[in-house]
Amino acid sequence: MSLVSFASVGYQYLSHSDYLFQDAAVDVSAGDRVGLVGPNGAGKTTLLRLVTGELEPTTGGITRHRAARIAYVPQESRAPSDRPVEEYVLGARPELSELRASIQDLEHRLADPGAAGRYAEAIDAYEAKGGYSFEAEALTVLAGLGFDERERSLSARLLSSGQRARAEIAKLLLADANLLLIDEPTNHLDIAARKWLESYLTRSDAAYLMVSHDRAFLANTTGRMFDLRRGALTAYECGYSAYRAERDRRDRAEWEEYESAQRKVAATQRAAEARQRLAAKVFQKPGGGGEDRDHKGRIGAKVARTARILREKAVAEADVAKPWEDDPIPTLDFPNVPRSAESMLHADRLAKGYDGRSLFGDLSFRVARGGRTALVGPNGAGKTTLMRLILGREAPDAGDLHIARGVRIGYFAQEGENMDASLSAIDVCRTVCGDETWVRTLLGCLRLRGSAPERTVGSMSAGERGKVALARLLLSDVNLLLLDEPTNHLDIDAQEAVEDTLSQFPGGILFVSHDRAFTDALADNVVELGAQTARA
Repeated sequence: MSLVSFASVGYQYLSHSDYLFQDAAVDVSAGDRVGLVGPNGAGKTTLLRLVTGELEPTTGGITRHRAARIAYVPQESRAPSDRPVEEYVLGARPELSELRASIQDLEHRLADPGAAGRYAEAIDAYEAKGGYSFEAEALTVLAGLGFDERERSLSARLLSSGQRARAEIAKLLLADANLLLIDEPTNHLDIAARKWLESYLTRSDAAYLMVSHDRAFLANTTGRMFDLRRGALTAYECGYSAYRAERDRRDRAEWEEYESAQRKVAATQRAAEARQRLAAKVFQKPGGGGEDRDHKGRIGAKVARTARILREKAVAEADVAKPWEDDPIPTLDFPNVPRSAESMLHADRLAKGYDGRSLFGDLSFRVARGGRTALVGPNGAGKTTLMRLILGREAPDAGDLHIARGVRIGYFAQEGENMDASLSAIDVCRTVCGDETWVRTLLGCLRLRGSAPERTVGSMSAGERGKVALARLLLSDVNLLLLDEPTNHLDIDAQEAVEDTLSQFPGGILFVSHDRAFTDALADNVVELGAQTARA
């Protein structure tokens, strides 16, 4: 049964001259597990809002089956509640919330005449509607998404942005819906919570249409893929891994078709030029009498006509559009990065804790010149704290931290960068490097191209600002990079570009990431932090 179907749907913002996308013709049926991918700004969130009916298509139509029960939470929650997190999440089922509130009210009035009877009836109704099973499921979901007992009792309004996003995911999963619209669910989840969510979604009876840039997560949770790029929405009847292989195959086929057409055009043009030269010779060749001249004229005209036909054929054969191609990452020499000792950083039996709670202890590891070390572990394990120790902003409780002479550290923070919002990306980067060609090369490698480098940082998306901050860091004279979630908010193509660029950095890199694909691609060493323990 089709829950939602698009028929030639197009959407155009009134402030834009071009359509965001056109001729979208897809459907989502009961039980579908659909991943939606595409570059930042392609229109993925807009498409989700079209499904809900919050936006109306500019062209075409959207059909929602009357049996479709759609639940959607935006990527950025804008309406935090004063209720405790647990109560806020239980609000996913309003009919049960009303009964629960009635039960709680009657509990305080059991001495009133008739209250005990109404109380018993309310409890029976709540149990009959699955209220207690729902409460148990809510606790399971909250625990899976990383909420402990203390956090569940916090006012939702007091949560951090990451905690609020996790609460919204919990509420979405618990909704009485058969189609979930999920926008970037993994941005604030550690690896354990991502794996839990993968398992939960694959067991769920609900269909879902999910925007995500987490490649490993998509590979484990999707059976269909929608690819939205350059104004077109393409459906692939396979999961993420097969989709990537099929997309690569289609890209190769398009290039083969284009190159074959170009070869035919060249051959046809050469044939036309040969015919034209022959026709000229026939016309110029001295002739005999009038009949002979007429005969040669007819031959010359015929050859010239053949040349014209061939030229027209070449024009027709040339009508094959050149496929889109991202510029490959060039070989980079990073002339600004000073050479350092082979062993750049050495941690020896480090320990750190707060308020009697140990984050990590007996932690030893090295970062070598040219080494890429991933720092992994659950939220709260001390990853950012370890970076603060390396930066000298805090002191360890025990152990030693040795940083070699000549090491210059650059830090990419997870939450925001100190950049002047009024400056363009070019000007921000030129504050650390005066070579504009090198600046534009690095920005291009991070997929910030065209007119984008001239835009002000304040007008950019979070992903674009992250690219500028990373480019500025790579352009400075640092040789040891500390990167805290460098791929957050980046689309998949940009993530892969960052991987390719960082793999050429000649200094050392210590990075925090919950993106398994990014870690697998870049890291040659892993340091794992966990409760009370650490492993290198």
